[in-house]
Amino acid sequence: MEKVEALENIKKLWNDKNIDLGYKIEHISNYFYSSGLDLVATATFIKSTPSELDALLSMAGLEEDLILRISKINPPKTTWTMLANANYEEIDEALKAMEGTVKKNIYYSELVYKSMIDISGPSPEQKINLLSASEIKHIRVKGEQYKKLTDKEINFLKSLASRKGKGLSLTANQISWFISILNSLVDADVISKNSRDDDQEICDKVLDCLGR
Repeated sequence: MEKVEALENIKKLWNDKNIDLGYKIEHISNYFYSSGLDLVATATFIKSTPSELDALLSMAGLEEDLILRISKINPPKTTWTMLANANYEEIDEALKAMEGTVKKNIYYSELVYKSMIDISGPSPEQKINLLSASEIKHIRVKGEQYKKLTDKEINFLKSLASRKGKGLSLTANQISWFISILNSLVDADVISKNSRDDDQEICDKVLDCLGR
């Protein structure tokens, strides 16, 4: 199948609200991988985000029974990355939590997150995702004061604080880059176990998130 045809098929499936999520997972992943498409270009074409498309593609690698249950629940895109990166036991617990909940004014992403933590405890990525907007701002300002952040990193941290201020979770890619920045700040002694800036509580929280 040619790439143009594959892209059109993926776009049609992605935007059709009447198609089961399980069907989308199977067929979109087949079109994507069999045609050798690029993640960012495909996401742009279907008017999605790379992280959402990547999560759906990753769910294609889950066990068939989990995909069927996910399809039946049809959880929002905000849960996809967590489901795609969890182990069988964590996903099973998250799905049980969603299956036992009436779908109305509920944040499924919070429900999935809590159920996974109850099983395995928070991962470093999950801990990082719990940092508040004010804490991220403090980290950014501190990094600027010590001149240990590039302009690109400063703007990135500003965008993270804004996102968290709106009550949104960070994407997997955002968390990955954030962790890299935090580790660099620790290596540069900007964030340390003996802070010189009367912010030991935040420093200790970051160090705990990183397992350092």
